[in-house]
Amino acid sequence: MSNNTCIKDANCNECTVRSRALFGVVDNNNVRVTQNYRDKHRYFSAGDIVHFEQQPIDYAFTLYSGCLILYNDLENGSRQILRVALPGDFVGFSRNHRGELPYSIKAVTDSRVCIFLDSSIKKMMQQQPEIAKRLIDLQLSDAVLCQQRLLNIGQKTATQSLAYLIMELYSRIRVQSPNVFDNKTGETFFPLTQEDIGDTLGLTKVHINRIIVAFKEQGLIACSYKKLKVLDEDKLSDIGQFDIDLINDPFRHFS
Repeated sequence: MSNNTCIKDANCNECTVRSRALFGVVDNNNVRVTQNYRDKHRYFSAGDIVHFEQQPIDYAFTLYSGCLILYNDLENGSRQILRVALPGDFVGFSRNHRGELPYSIKAVTDSRVCIFLDSSIKKMMQQQPEIAKRLIDLQLSDAVLCQQRLLNIGQKTATQSLAYLIMELYSRIRVQSPNVFDNKTGETFFPLTQEDIGDTLGLTKVHINRIIVAFKEQGLIACSYKKLKVLDEDKLSDIGQFDIDLINDPFRHFS
């Protein structure tokens, strides 16, 4: 980790996305005790590399605020974005047999993370079985979203893929980053540039721009640099074959 500042006084009771995060199963009376398992709370500036792929790691973290991308640098010099992490997401727990993360992590915006060392996670799971179950639920929910993203890249048209990606991120931002989503106007901060979208879907920036222009002309979206408003969520969801329940009720299969 580099270019970061330790923050010691973050209160989990004040976390706006705790209901969807690791401590979502802990009631308000016990959360002050439970948050003692958290080892550090760190800040990263936009552009910081939080972790390099294939490097060992002995912690995982909950994203407290901001936006991160998880990605691989490919041999041909291009980049594949695997996931966009938003507040409440638990990152870094799944590793290879050598204890390495198979991806790099970069801060897209100024971000804060709550760090849990492996020793603390082990202790927490032993002493708090409801948190152990929650951790399993989070990993399973991420696996479902990952499968949908793989299907999105491999078996859909470019138009369908972009519609799905827009609806997934737009819906997640509304729930996980309410501070940047204007519920009155429907406009939100959108973390990905057209280049980022291309690196996510395996499409060129020119192709992405062409589809965005078509979506605008059809009255589906309004957007500018890192600003987005979906004007017709139902139609865009139909185009992308997007299931809103994946976001609104992510743990329904595991309860």
